[in-house]
Amino acid sequence: MTCKHAILHLEPSPFAELAGYEQPDAAARAAAETTSGRAPKKGKDYSIGTFPGPLVLPHDDLNYDPDSEPQTTKEWLNAETRNRLLSTTGRDTLYVAQVPKISKKVEFMRDWVIPTGHGASEDRQEAESPPSADLFVDYLAAFYHNMPVRLLPTPLTWTQWGSSSKPSSRYRSAALPKYVGLLDSEDRCTRIRVRPPPDSAFPAQLNLDDILDMTISILPVDAYALVILVDHDIYESEDDDFCCGRAYGGSRVAVVQTARYSPVLDKRQGEQIDRSHMWPWSHCKTFVDDLCATEDVEAKPATKKQKDLSKNSAMAAAVASASAYKPVSPVQEVQALWFSRLARTVSHELGHCFGIAHCVYYACNMQGTGSMREDVRQPPFLCPVCEAKIAHAIIGELSGGHEEEKRIWVKQRCQTLGRFCKDLEHRGRESAMWRGLDAWLEERLKVL
Repeated sequence: MTCKHAILHLEPSPFAELAGYEQPDAAARAAAETTSGRAPKKGKDYSIGTFPGPLVLPHDDLNYDPDSEPQTTKEWLNAETRNRLLSTTGRDTLYVAQVPKISKKVEFMRDWVIPTGHGASEDRQEAESPPSADLFVDYLAAFYHNMPVRLLPTPLTWTQWGSSSKPSSRYRSAALPKYVGLLDSEDRCTRIRVRPPPDSAFPAQLNLDDILDMTISILPVDAYALVILVDHDIYESEDDDFCCGRAYGGSRVAVVQTARYSPVLDKRQGEQIDRSHMWPWSHCKTFVDDLCATEDVEAKPATKKQKDLSKNSAMAAAVASASAYKPVSPVQEVQALWFSRLARTVSHELGHCFGIAHCVYYACNMQGTGSMREDVRQPPFLCPVCEAKIAHAIIGELSGGHEEEKRIWVKQRCQTLGRFCKDLEHRGRESAMWRGLDAWLEERLKVL
């Protein structure tokens, strides 16, 4: 039977207490929004129907690190490692580097982006067609409203490293080349380490640190930050199974891979993703209770407040709108899901380039994540604390604005994101997440 998501769970789960997580109270959250570190006299107490708490389910990031230090806006503002967004520096543009091309010398790398066991007769069309970089430019221009966002004009190309060459046939893992090269527009080649993935999800993995080193070397002079998209599976250290993305905020660069976000992987044994409980459905009480039960945490009856907010709140509107969405076709569903997942991660990693740490105040796009399952359960919006940091960077620092200008910016940002969500229908990339976000934004705008 299809879950109806009738009752929403908008506070930390019953398991959170067992894990040792305690959400900062309303006064602490209000103080965390301000650059002074003091709560305003007329305190802000947002409805959990708009800004829920982090769920903290078994094996979530906050399950393993429940005492993670919160980062207030004041602490963010004064962080020595943060790059201030000042017009005087000339660094005010976000860049997106397109996926590197594959040269004929390393034609075999095309096979490395196809999940193991998915050949031409099955999901190859979906597996080989990650979202266009243009989509991310438009999304980031809305998410980081008033920031210039551009495609990196210089192409990158995968090539061979050194004089060794390999035949353009599929490799067995034992026959993988030790290195490949990543070539920039000035013919500078960076050595990138290669290894077989420990979980065999793909034929090969590329080393994240090597790619980041190359990314730093091509940073444009006017870049506030640069994110590079990579179609191949990546890893950070020898102990990693894989790494979805990473930012070196102080160095202004981030790398995000597309491979692990492919919906083709959703049914992998032991790592199945429940598409019926991705955000916003992840706040379904039945779903939350079932996961908590795996740790012997008993479910409690729904409260009157839960029942009321499940009918009338921004999150209720998000769930209703997401539930009404129907994909146009199986291929469109895969493409739209893929983009929605990547968009969240790209904006998250660039958030680190703004100096923002992982969020522990609310359910938030800047939360840490412990798995792909948790990743798809997290929201695409910024909580009030993280939004305040971005507002100060773009309006306070870059534009010289004050509190009133920040409030106007927040409203305009919501409107711009809403238009982006609606436009995705015409671009074939609309999904339940974007439908839900659009409905959530409309409800939030009513109180701004």
